[in-house]
Amino acid sequence: MNNKEKANEYFRENKLKIKDIERPVYHFTPDIGWMNDPNGFSFFDDEYHLFYQYNPYDIKWGPMHWGHAKSKDFVNWDRLPVALAPDDEIKGQCFSGTAICDGDKHILIYTVHNDGKEEQTVEAGDGVNYRSISKASVIRVEHLPRGFSGIDFRDPKIWKEDGIYYCIVSAKNESGLGSILLFASTNLIDWEYKNILFENNGDYGKMWECPDFFKLHDKYILVVSVMEMQAKGREYFNGHQVLYFVGEYDKKLYRFTPIDKARTLDFGFDYYAPQSLNVNERTLSVAWLHDWGNDLTPDGAKWCGQMTYPRELELKKNIIYQMPATELEKHYENEYKTSFCLSNDNKFQDTELNSRVARLDLDIEKIDAKECIIYLAANHRYNSFIKINFKKKTLKFSRRFSGLTKDAIDERKIDIDVKSGKLSLSILLDRFSVEIFVNGGKKALSSRIYTPVEANEISFIADGEVRVDACKRDIVE
Repeated sequence: MNNKEKANEYFRENKLKIKDIERPVYHFTPDIGWMNDPNGFSFFDDEYHLFYQYNPYDIKWGPMHWGHAKSKDFVNWDRLPVALAPDDEIKGQCFSGTAICDGDKHILIYTVHNDGKEEQTVEAGDGVNYRSISKASVIRVEHLPRGFSGIDFRDPKIWKEDGIYYCIVSAKNESGLGSILLFASTNLIDWEYKNILFENNGDYGKMWECPDFFKLHDKYILVVSVMEMQAKGREYFNGHQVLYFVGEYDKKLYRFTPIDKARTLDFGFDYYAPQSLNVNERTLSVAWLHDWGNDLTPDGAKWCGQMTYPRELELKKNIIYQMPATELEKHYENEYKTSFCLSNDNKFQDTELNSRVARLDLDIEKIDAKECIIYLAANHRYNSFIKINFKKKTLKFSRRFSGLTKDAIDERKIDIDVKSGKLSLSILLDRFSVEIFVNGGKKALSSRIYTPVEANEISFIADGEVRVDACKRDIVE
């Protein structure tokens, strides 16, 4: 029995130990065990495929496999056999990578991690079963330019253009900073180094992981997950931070040139390693809704790690806007709309708005107030809240009283646009997460909460007059 078969047998025997109530309703989680980065987010044979870094045997990071699932709506997932397992074909752990549909083949490219050295290998399959196309890694240490080693050389992103396969890979240079290297191939086996697509000048942390590169409207986007990033103002707080650059791509020189500084892709506590997918004239993105620096997993849990609900990306004035993918609309029930006014520190609660698994859309207008607070996942003991300061034009999300049982980052404040005293919020609530989209997705905040599911109240308070138009839709499988 090889390692794939061992992993599949293990989760078949153990996955039923987890009750449905112990999982999110519409955020993807592993059957059992640990999950981190999304991998191979792709569209193959008319279905969305999601692979993920996976350790079936524990709720902590361990021997890295690729788990695998497919879906038509990102809510109901068909759990497939483990796609990759360490040491089954090419020796080493199966670190992160990407996938493309190439005719009738589903192509996976990923990092093989062995004793600190990292190289890239390719497997091809039919959507369920995958085999290596070569007996050795295909993008190897020997392909690297001077100044780079096989340490921290990982996370390939592949695409095909004009009959040529291209791949970018993160690599650490001799100064200890991340660079994005570009390679090309005509057959997926023989690869040639082309150039440094873009490199860290020291302003943005150190190592760059999980690069993503795609065209959005008329610009190119480079996304990097940055390690050891220092905060600046109200950005870059997490240490492990996802940034994006907007710019131009010179296909002859194989160079990317940003037109502005890096921006934060998500301001929440828990967002890392996003992967994009362009399909049917939409650009979708999914990320790990977790953070390396804060282990909040409750004692006794049998799974750890969830994904964001996939988002649709748009570029407006060189800023990425992101909102939940429209597939979620098929799972809305019990729509309830209402309008109300807040005034003078009087708490407002409409029990018809209460829900723990829902989408909540709010149009908020300041009439004469400084602050407004929205309490979520709340009861007499627990809550998470959003505080809007109209005067300072800030939004704070707090999970301080969400049920945390250990010291953790629990409050985050960001700058927002409040035009003529108005702003809009779209909030995705699930059993173990809150995703907040500000002003049509101009800014987003994704965070875990581990609040008892019976805490489902939603309420409002303001220190002056505020008008709120609200629409709540429960989300069901």
